Amino acid sequence: MKDSLDKIISDAQQASTWLAYRKAVRQINELSASDKTTLKSGMKVAFVSSFTIDPLVDFTTVEAAASSIGLGTYIAPFGQVSQETLNPQSGLYVFIPDVTVLIAEADKLAEKAIDAADEIIALAQSFRQNTSGLLVVTTFMAPPDWPLHLLPSERQLELDKANQRLRETFKDDPRVQICDLAMLASYYGYTHALSPEMMAMARMPFAESFLVLLAKKLVSHFKVHAGLIRKCIVLDCDNTLWGGIIGEDGMDGIALGPDCPGREFVDFQKAILELYEQGVILAINSKNNEADILQVLREHPHMVLKEEHFAAICVNWNPKPDNMKTIAGQVNIGLDTLVFVDDNPAERQIMNQMLPEIDVLELPANPALYAKTLRETNFFAKASLTEEDKGRGQMYAAQRQRSRLQQSTATLEDYLKSLEMTCSIRPAEEKDIKRAAQLTQRTNQFNLTTRRYTEPDIRHMVESPDWEVYVLGLKDKFGDNGTVGLAMVEKQKDVWQIDTFLMSCRVIGRQAEDAFVDRICRDAVTAGATGLKAEYTKTQKNALAADFWDKMNFKKQASDEKRTDYKFSLIDYGPKKFEYLNIES
Repeated sequence: MKDSLDKIISDAQQASTWLAYRKAVRQINELSASDKTTLKSGMKVAFVSSFTIDPLVDFTTVEAAASSIGLGTYIAPFGQVSQETLNPQSGLYVFIPDVTVLIAEADKLAEKAIDAADEIIALAQSFRQNTSGLLVVTTFMAPPDWPLHLLPSERQLELDKANQRLRETFKDDPRVQICDLAMLASYYGYTHALSPEMMAMARMPFAESFLVLLAKKLVSHFKVHAGLIRKCIVLDCDNTLWGGIIGEDGMDGIALGPDCPGREFVDFQKAILELYEQGVILAINSKNNEADILQVLREHPHMVLKEEHFAAICVNWNPKPDNMKTIAGQVNIGLDTLVFVDDNPAERQIMNQMLPEIDVLELPANPALYAKTLRETNFFAKASLTEEDKGRGQMYAAQRQRSRLQQSTATLEDYLKSLEMTCSIRPAEEKDIKRAAQLTQRTNQFNLTTRRYTEPDIRHMVESPDWEVYVLGLKDKFGDNGTVGLAMVEKQKDVWQIDTFLMSCRVIGRQAEDAFVDRICRDAVTAGATGLKAEYTKTQKNALAADFWDKMNFKKQASDEKRTDYKFSLIDYGPKKFEYLNIES
């Protein structure tokens, strides 16, 4: 089935016409009807527009299928932007969409562009009140400018101000995301993005080729909303990070520098460094001698990426799929969060066959196009960026140093003592809400219930007297791990219910999880509670946490194949001490 799906998508993408994509939609629907496992994720998406939107819906449905997302779609009646959004009984709200795409022309909403922006803001408020899904709002596109004139048109300036109003209004709104249509058209080229012929014939302002890019952009929003974004990019070295083969050409012979050949690889590394600065983890998977690779990372004057940027460096002569499993284990993330990058088509094919859950970037034959190819992917798209995101690369690189230390110490106790750890456990504040929501949405392995919460959900709990929300941070001599633990506890009369308990896998086994439970116990005792309730809900990814409450001496109360309930008595509870942690409250 997957081969059939891949061919359907590939044929449509090669043709890049609405007719080809429309045919592909029919074929995908037929495949999905015969095999419900054809697409991994399902999502209901509504489209509300001031122009003919049907072609974009077909392009988006196929591009979503390319990311294993099956779309169920609703298309609002032509031009009914305000009516559909303001009426609580409209078809839009009856559909109950997971995501709604609102794409409107400014002059169809108001005479002045800034008033059109205010109209969008008002429609978004109505949307929030009538449904719980995500709203994706596109910016306005200006009509073609005067390319040979010396000054921008007044209309262009007005639309720029209106778009900035939209960006500023929604930049921190978890329920509304901006799809920057103006930026996308600028990247693609206005004269190629707009189609006067399509506008005249079908009331659709965009060229078919541009709709492919716009559809992929919308799929980025869908993937972020569904938590399908990847965490780690795993890189080959020879002819990927530099030109040539280090084992044959030597460090002075590889192509890497300010001139061509070599400049294209510097540009590629710069693009990768941008991902690193956004919190993407870097790793190396190369068939080589490790000493040769490390020499380039440490000594080559034109290497943008250095040894300290990488969370895992797996250099040997083993099959690369085996190395991917090793890297996933070292970094403590799932295989389905990795993206593999290799110039060799044979290695890419083997990876696709052996580990289909790993995304593989299809690099072009020309290295000058590597950076462009990477930039036009949505593997690592984000809707927001926290301080933890910005420092994640450094955190994981520091983890590699911890692993080296652990291998060099005789016992676990010696290792924990040598880390010189400081653990912070405190009630969550406003500044923690974005990171807390992110943890519930992204943490899978050490997550006892895997409940997903939005920022408004977390804010409600933080402000409620009926809840305690805790965040845990951990530092050691190698650096600050940031906020790596979250607990949300409902304070019932005599018994506190632990709704959510999760931690980053990279800090498990260092007593921090024990200290976290101890803090909840102590606060509950102080509040007069006599016990705690907790649960473990089994998922495909959280087997690591299956026996956690047993280890904490919680008693099983009931159990079935999916869920186990626990209770813990706080009568005569005494605070615990942790030899290897300096606890800060």
